[in-house]
Amino acid sequence: MKDILPKNIIDIISRINNSGFDAHLVGGCVRDLIMGRTPNDWDIATNASTYAIKSIFPRTYDTGLKHGTVTVIYNGTRAEITTYRKESAYSDHRHPDFVLFTDSLTEDLSRRDFTVNSIAFHPEKGLTDPFSGVQDIEKGIIRCVGDPVKRFSEDALRMLRAVRFSAQLGFDIDDKTFDAIKKHWQDLSYVSAERIQAELNKILDSKEPQKLSFLWETGLSRVIFPEIETLNNEWIKYAAIFSGHPNKRIILFALLFIISFKDAADYYHKKILRNLKYDNKTIKSVGMLISCMNDMGAFSGRNLRKAVTEFGKDVAINTIEIKAEMEDLPKDVSSLIIDEITKNMDPIKADISGLDLKNAGLCDGPGIKEMLSLLMLCIYEKPELNHFDVLMILAETIAKSPLFEA
Repeated sequence: MKDILPKNIIDIISRINNSGFDAHLVGGCVRDLIMGRTPNDWDIATNASTYAIKSIFPRTYDTGLKHGTVTVIYNGTRAEITTYRKESAYSDHRHPDFVLFTDSLTEDLSRRDFTVNSIAFHPEKGLTDPFSGVQDIEKGIIRCVGDPVKRFSEDALRMLRAVRFSAQLGFDIDDKTFDAIKKHWQDLSYVSAERIQAELNKILDSKEPQKLSFLWETGLSRVIFPEIETLNNEWIKYAAIFSGHPNKRIILFALLFIISFKDAADYYHKKILRNLKYDNKTIKSVGMLISCMNDMGAFSGRNLRKAVTEFGKDVAINTIEIKAEMEDLPKDVSSLIIDEITKNMDPIKADISGLDLKNAGLCDGPGIKEMLSLLMLCIYEKPELNHFDVLMILAETIAKSPLFEA
């Protein structure tokens, strides 16, 4: 495994070891290297103090001194270096009351969440795996280090992380670990909405987003989605179908609310996503897809032009992709429709304005908006009508109708 380590990471570890200390790669980066994945982050555990690390490397950042962590920047490579530690009681089910440092690598590994994340690697000494994490990687199992009840009582977020790792890695969750979540799901209420949201995003962005269903199987959904009593199997099916889609998070959220709440989806998507502290952009994106889904109807030229104009090409295309799956539309047919939108449809701007209508004495106030909406429906049906003179004639005809209130 040493052969695939970046040179800068080997150099960082070597500099610590050559200074009379002991340093190992730990956690997710070791797991990813064993699995043949490229690590996103580099974590190093050592018996050196943070002050010793700061004396060894000229460029460091104090990212968590009270927890024994400093970040080192070495030739452009970033690594988090943490002193071996053991932790005290967790009164708030989230953070240790205080941190105790130790000289033991095994003791440091014993405080971690899951066996697959409790493996250390030294470029010269090889792997240190006191809790059979390599074996669990080979079996495809997420299993707590030691007693799962103890691990989850220390940090309730670990219950949601178990689901996240299962979805990301394609692993099963060990029975004892799963049962402990089912017994202690209430403790997730101690975790902030922001941290829950971050884990939700990783589940939905994973290769197996359908494992969001574990939230309902374990009871965690009662904290995260209390308004959704059960997860419809239809959503699980679509989650698997759209697991490789670049916009899957927005699509799967929209489907979750449409399937769960039907006509009330627009109300509940705002309520639930706001409670989970999602940003306005995400809430708006989910809402637009829900609205387009509810509005589009049949794949007629009129409806497609309306969708592209009112919601944009991307939302219209996502809507077609979803509806095509729901209605079992042949792939070649949906592809032709999407190709037509991509190449030949752009948002339409009416060649007449509200001011034009007002100056002509045809309507005023709320009547302007209603008239423009009626004219746009005509344009969606026949785009060739989109000329000022033609639209003015249409507006005059509509204005004379007893059903139109100017």
